Amino acid sequence: MSEATASATAAGATTSTMSAGHLIVRQLEAEGVQRIYNVPGESFLDVLDGLYDSPIHTVVCRQEGGAGYAALAEARLTSRPGIAMVTRGPGASNAMISIHTAYQDATPLVLFVGLIPTAQRGREAFQEFEPAGWFGSTAKKVLILDDPDSAARVVADALHTAASGRPGPVIVGLPEETLLERTASQPVPPRPLPAPAPAPVDVAAVESAVAAAQKPLLIVGGQGWTGDAAAEISTWARSRGAGIVADFRAHDAVDHDESVFLGPLGFSSWPGTRDALEEADLHIFIGCVRADVMTGGYSFGVSPDRTLVAGPDPDAHGHFGPLDQQILTTPVALARALSSSAAHGSADGGSTGASVGTSAAVPEDAPEDAAWYSDHRSRYIDWRTSVVGGERSDEFIDRDRAYRDAAEVLPHDAILTYGAGNYSAWALRYWPLHGPGSVAAPRNGAMGMGTPAAVAAALTFPDRAVVALAGDGCFMMNGQEFATAVHEGLNITVIVDDNSVYGTIVGHQVREYPGRPSGTTMTNPDFAALADAYGGRGFPVKRTADFVPMFEQALAHDGPALLHIRTDPEVRLPRV
Repeated sequence: MSEATASATAAGATTSTMSAGHLIVRQLEAEGVQRIYNVPGESFLDVLDGLYDSPIHTVVCRQEGGAGYAALAEARLTSRPGIAMVTRGPGASNAMISIHTAYQDATPLVLFVGLIPTAQRGREAFQEFEPAGWFGSTAKKVLILDDPDSAARVVADALHTAASGRPGPVIVGLPEETLLERTASQPVPPRPLPAPAPAPVDVAAVESAVAAAQKPLLIVGGQGWTGDAAAEISTWARSRGAGIVADFRAHDAVDHDESVFLGPLGFSSWPGTRDALEEADLHIFIGCVRADVMTGGYSFGVSPDRTLVAGPDPDAHGHFGPLDQQILTTPVALARALSSSAAHGSADGGSTGASVGTSAAVPEDAPEDAAWYSDHRSRYIDWRTSVVGGERSDEFIDRDRAYRDAAEVLPHDAILTYGAGNYSAWALRYWPLHGPGSVAAPRNGAMGMGTPAAVAAALTFPDRAVVALAGDGCFMMNGQEFATAVHEGLNITVIVDDNSVYGTIVGHQVREYPGRPSGTTMTNPDFAALADAYGGRGFPVKRTADFVPMFEQALAHDGPALLHIRTDPEVRLPRV
């Protein structure tokens, strides 16, 4: 028993005390947490008991990897820390994939891990592990609740660290007996997040850089975007003759229908988007940095004349290549400042401060093809809407035609979720997104995220259509969370792309070891029947012509639905 608790008890203040486990729940309520994703364990029973009377929705997942991914997806879609709870060594092991993903993806996530009793530490007790040793290199912070009086403060610290600066994962270890101890402590006020904003001199520097450039380009990504910020950035870019591309799997940062948008960078991206990055003489990164995947392993787009990085991370973690000026800001604050700058500039003849001009700006009455990127934009739209070549074999679904045609019935506000794999390339090409909070997928290339992310998306935005994409290998990793969707009564649509191989790896084998396939083939279940067995609705899509009508039926189904499409293992990317 802690000294503070002992003093409170001695003073007869037991009526105002609660267990540390219950105080954790009260602090989560104070922080505005609406959901936690959990696989229960005996090591944190008191927290579960505290959740019994709480307005926080406890989502019971079927595996810790799914719980972690679901929490991560909610964070990705809202920019608020996602919360997951798992137990000791085995549970923490399963959840590790979400920690790695949150770390590399710069996504705020707090993982509560039940631990063995403190007195048993260091004896290799049942399910013992050392949290700092496991997670120390892959989390922003590892906290252990050894003092029950600190429960609220530790929770507040964890959520603050996860969301501030460069977002990322935080681990909170919960020793079993500490949760049961009584404490007179109460919830504490949530710690306010820093909201860095550009100074006038920073805005002037951005305007000057754009005015001096012939081919300015914005690269957008990261967390913290809103619909208003996306619209303001797009409007400002259009007025300044700047194009926009998006970071890998952050391609919902702006509306794809904006005339300045040239597509997403990264795996399976349109070659013209990469050409635009290479061709631009000015790179302005907003919310992201010049990193590995967007540059093809640092092989293109790494040496423009000038580079500005604008984001909340003072370390510009992960940035490669030149960096001429760094601006500490959030995307929202920068968008607001640039929008104000544009309004001020138009009012006083184009000046936004000393030595700032707008010579690169496109006049409002100029035709759309006046900007340097206009040809890229028109070719990007052609690529996004056209199918090259004829129908493929009737034995398999022609994904080019299926996904292109399905774009006509995809709801405008749909949320897409998926894991890693080439199967996502068709949606990336043919399905436009319309603003922030429209995609949740792992930037670190981890498989298995699609279905648990769809669960989180449907819980967070129950009025929006949610479509999860999964390869057969990807679905089998966390497809059991389809049962969670059934339990929660969620309207999600899962498309399982079944080619009976690990297609991305096969592509590498074909290139590096032609004629020697090894360790990449699978035998799969009937996924549509599996969906029925879970209590959902399965749609076995046999012909390309059936894809769109069955997709519409799945979207309209009241509850979880799954489309099982059989695809050619020899076809690994859309036609070009």
